[in-house]
Amino acid sequence: MILRPYGVVLRGRLELGLEVEVVDGVVVSIGPQTGMPDPYVLSPAFVNAHSHLEYRGMLGLIDEPEYVGWIRAITRMKTSQTVEEVVADCILAAEENVACGVAFVAEHSDRPGAAAAINAAGLDGIVFQEVITFMEADGPAERLARSEERRAAAAELVDQAYLNPHAPHTVDGATFGQLAGYGKPLSIHVAETVHERTFWEDDAGPLAEVYRANSIPRPYRGRLLDYLAAQGALRPGVQLVHFCDADPADIAQAAAAGVGVAHCPRSNERLQCPRAPVREMLDAGILVGLGLDSAASSGPVDMFAEMRAALEVSFRRSQPLTAEEVWDMATTMGARSLGLADWEIKPGSKVPLVALDLAGCLTTDDMLDRGGPESVLWQTASG
Repeated sequence: MILRPYGVVLRGRLELGLEVEVVDGVVVSIGPQTGMPDPYVLSPAFVNAHSHLEYRGMLGLIDEPEYVGWIRAITRMKTSQTVEEVVADCILAAEENVACGVAFVAEHSDRPGAAAAINAAGLDGIVFQEVITFMEADGPAERLARSEERRAAAAELVDQAYLNPHAPHTVDGATFGQLAGYGKPLSIHVAETVHERTFWEDDAGPLAEVYRANSIPRPYRGRLLDYLAAQGALRPGVQLVHFCDADPADIAQAAAAGVGVAHCPRSNERLQCPRAPVREMLDAGILVGLGLDSAASSGPVDMFAEMRAALEVSFRRSQPLTAEEVWDMATTMGARSLGLADWEIKPGSKVPLVALDLAGCLTTDDMLDRGGPESVLWQTASG
């Protein structure tokens, strides 16, 4: 099959005048057009590098303006939801991911429903089955056993499903080290807010207050990335989610360790997190993907809005990204940050493709300005 689009996106850059030959889902060749183009742009499908499908039903329902109040509100709301509601939310969010051009999700799953929704929507992805032992009625062993049951069930539906510590401050030290010691891929919420640094380094702030009020023993005191390294959780195959409050030493240490990062700019802005130093991460060689996070913090499921937010936030920091870099983060680089090596349009690749109604655009900036879920015309199969 010869695809002759108006333009082809190669590593984030819009290239005109090319056609792509695809045979049995494999890109065979890319070359100059031999006929009149069709009115669409061809891109690698998007990669949602950090997702919480199960919170779709909380869109617009939490008014708390800052992270601490927001996390308390979402924790309360979770207890009022039925299993049927969670399953329906996962299905809707998975379908909306497909509708905005996403083919792969890195899903953080706490409750049942996400893996089945990913499978039913025709998505590919990883399920990181979250483990939280912080302030839970069950002990760590019981929580771990329950999470393993859910992970095993998810593994029946998706190719990759791993037990995963939610965050260093929500998992006790022994369990965190056990999970990291498996040597499997991990996706860990790290340095999302300034509260984590004040907790780990200064024993101060709202996290420290909760620990003291509930007589919870601290697992460590010092630099957070040193704790991750000591636990075996700073290595290739580990994704740091958010990494907003990262200083130059953190970035250098993360780059040397070969970890990836998931950047979720709309969620970060909504929760008043520090603006993540993505320019510095890229310059240090860190692979960064874009994550839609959850509708409860990011708003509507929309990768185009996420890309625009990433670009806008970088300019607000006076450390600008280019539109090409941002599109790459949403596709090829984001995939590489999760260990997917061939997520680009090149000979030999089986990358899922998405056709976008963006003919007439001359640059990637133009596509970001014009694009939205309504621009998605069709997508080839994942997996």
